[in-house]
Amino acid sequence: MVLAALAGSWAGAADLPLWPGPLRQPSPPNWAPGTCGVPTGRLEQRLWELTRQTGGADLTCGNRFLGFVRTPRSEQTPQDAFEVLGDEVRGARSEVLLASMEWMTGPGKPGSTFAQAVRDLYARVAADPAAYPQGMTLRVVLGGFPDFVRPDGASQPLALARDLRRLGVPLADERVGWTLSILNYRFFPHSHVKLHVIDGRDLTVSGYNFTDWHLPAQEAGGRGLHDLGLRLSGPVAQSGVAVFDDLWRHSRELRCPPGIGPEDVEAGCRLEEAGPPTHPATAQVAQTTGTARAFMLYRRTGVELADVAHLALLDAARTGVDLMQTDFGPPLACWYAYLNPSTCGTGEWTTYLTGVLSALRRGVKVRLLLVDYGVGAAPNRSGVALLRRELWRRGIEDRFEARYTTFNMHTKALSIDHEMVVTGSMNFHFASWGSLGLAEAALATSDPQAIAQQEASFEDAWQRASRPVPEERWLRNVPRDLAF
Repeated sequence: MVLAALAGSWAGAADLPLWPGPLRQPSPPNWAPGTCGVPTGRLEQRLWELTRQTGGADLTCGNRFLGFVRTPRSEQTPQDAFEVLGDEVRGARSEVLLASMEWMTGPGKPGSTFAQAVRDLYARVAADPAAYPQGMTLRVVLGGFPDFVRPDGASQPLALARDLRRLGVPLADERVGWTLSILNYRFFPHSHVKLHVIDGRDLTVSGYNFTDWHLPAQEAGGRGLHDLGLRLSGPVAQSGVAVFDDLWRHSRELRCPPGIGPEDVEAGCRLEEAGPPTHPATAQVAQTTGTARAFMLYRRTGVELADVAHLALLDAARTGVDLMQTDFGPPLACWYAYLNPSTCGTGEWTTYLTGVLSALRRGVKVRLLLVDYGVGAAPNRSGVALLRRELWRRGIEDRFEARYTTFNMHTKALSIDHEMVVTGSMNFHFASWGSLGLAEAALATSDPQAIAQQEASFEDAWQRASRPVPEERWLRNVPRDLAF
């Protein structure tokens, strides 16, 4: 995620988003203005006010929590997120939309699980077209992830197309109304969004990529990487469609000759300008499925709702914030501030670190689960150390606790005051925020069952699968300044 180090690899494949334009807001034809009304919850109101500023239909009410999907597969998670998606794909009635940053193909890999589900869906549609009066449309937007093989950035889209063709899945079959499109995000920096929408009514926003790292450690390529996605049905799914369409508008589409064989995909297919987003009529309708409030939070260059919403929740917190963040670091220049914190004063901090500090100063208790390995080890250590330094100076160090997980974690989730839970792709990492940040998506809900499940998951990891982040040796030499 160190953008400067990767910029050169994008040069031949990505455009700079000089005028990307705003997000086009959803407007389902059946959804009357005022259907939702003002929410009653304090944090609901905060997010509702922000989302209403963007215009479009208010699709925050009438939703239903369907559960969290998780990786890796285990005794506690007998069906992982990729297998759940496979079942969703097989059960689709008119449309499947999927966005992911990174894609690995091959036997046993998550991409193969998806491809096999698409094969099964095509077989159902071909066997009984009358059961699918709208036909079947599948769209996949990949993230334009750095491609060190091809200058056009097409390696991952081509790999997906090749896998589908090997399974006998056509990219188009007019006889049965079958349309399959593969797109690749075209801008620098790339898209980090992970979401999928089924039939315009079932939305999952997540943090996992389609890579074998999320498989159990005992499987080939698996690293047992823990992650999750939040799944809801209802009107908010149309907000997810709007995000998908925004990615689509900023992508190139893979074009292939009709009936191309899998062995000819690499030579015969190319990324070209994408057509405008279209959807089956039945997938454009907002459907009430429950009573939960939910908020789709999105960001890219030119759209910063997700940034503002996360900061607003931190600002509104009163009692407690629990953070599960694989990344929790300062700006790049401060990554090694744990060695010398005086080189990174609060004026140099990222907005999210400042937001967490502000909450702590108001008396909010903050607990943080993060990782201590890989590229994120040093910045995570520095993020914790810098917060501890400022809290020690003020004599309020007891308000903040940080622990390293003893398992591999890729999760990005937070819960606030037992009133709201947020999960998705957005790290507390400088590359995920601001005018030059990645495209990101998160989903927030005040559904009591969703909050309870995430809080239970956090508590289990806190108590049974984590260890304290060690205190830096210099901390207790920092002079107190209780008036600061």
